[in-house]
Amino acid sequence: MTFHWPILVAVSVLGVILGVLADWQLGTRFRKRLELRALTREYGSLAGQYLNYRILDDGRHEPTGGIVEITWQPRDGLLDVSGFHSTGHPEWHSYIRMNREYAGTGIGHYNNVNSIHGGIQQVLYSKHTRSFNVMGTSHTHKEFAHCWKPKESDQPTTHKPSAIQA
Repeated sequence: MTFHWPILVAVSVLGVILGVLADWQLGTRFRKRLELRALTREYGSLAGQYLNYRILDDGRHEPTGGIVEITWQPRDGLLDVSGFHSTGHPEWHSYIRMNREYAGTGIGHYNNVNSIHGGIQQVLYSKHTRSFNVMGTSHTHKEFAHCWKPKESDQPTTHKPSAIQA
């Protein structure tokens, strides 16, 4: 059996090129799908309503009366966040991209309702307190700090505390 070296080299080069193209197209899609699935596992359960608190200079949390509603967008890997005034009227809307590399962190741009103005939000989610610490800058370069704490359901709990016996 004789080898035709030029044909063998050409077929090998073509195989390498096709392999690189396949990895580029299929591998990229596969890795993106795996990343979105991991983000959904991590952040999909955070959907719900949160009470909005302003963080004062001394560290105290002052209720604003507003509600923050969060939904998870699994196809995009984003938190879809809307802020509502205490009267129930929408105030702002934001898409926050959570970071895979630094768990619990994310960044997004918000827009005020009925305005082209908004700003930047940086969030840090705490699993321990189940709340978001939010730092941001408005379009006028005014900095703010808020805390979004989960809104407790109005339904009575079925769990009864056990009596401690001495």
